Amino acid sequence: MATEKEVEDVPVYTLDEALTTVGIGKFQYMTMCYAGLGSIAEAAETMILSFVGPALRSQWALSPTQESLMTTVVFAGMLIGAIFWGFIIDCYGRRQKFIQNIQAFYQRNNNLGTLNFDLVSLFVNRNSLLSIAIVTAVCAALSTFSPNYNWLLAVRMMVGFGVGGGPVYGSWFLEFMPSQNRGMWMILCTGFWTIGTILEALLALW
Repeated sequence: MATEKEVEDVPVYTLDEALTTVGIGKFQYMTMCYAGLGSIAEAAETMILSFVGPALRSQWALSPTQESLMTTVVFAGMLIGAIFWGFIIDCYGRRQKFIQNIQAFYQRNNNLGTLNFDLVSLFVNRNSLLSIAIVTAVCAALSTFSPNYNWLLAVRMMVGFGVGGGPVYGSWFLEFMPSQNRGMWMILCTGFWTIGTILEALLALW
């Protein structure tokens, strides 16, 4: 057991102060790339029907209303997905992991000067982020095999449901950045969306 004086002598750091002290390194760049892949996929899935829509209208003899509805259901799915994934990540992902690590931390230590728990396990439940990617990827793949218009609407809405969790990747990435740099890195991270739209346009040309 640490004495009261030993506890007082140990410096106390907030998480933001610890991140500022550590600075930006390889881990942050890798995290940005990981979150950026989510933004690229989100942009591609949002923009794809702008290119596919005219072809489907011709092939399936769709009305303008039906063509517009294919895009509308994606955004409707995004609305539902944003609410759902935000709730799931907070209740069963980051928050739960945070509480578990804090409890384990205090069981092992009698002072606040040792920051010895893993930041990755503290802030993110990998299964939650992976679930978003799986839902989006599987439903996007299923949409390529759509036998009819109604099937396409259903799977594209599920794609939107998955894409609605996309902002979680950005907020997850920013939590690993020093507070004074978060604004700049947020802008850089949004550049992946632009990359996604460019890749989508190039794919459509090809």
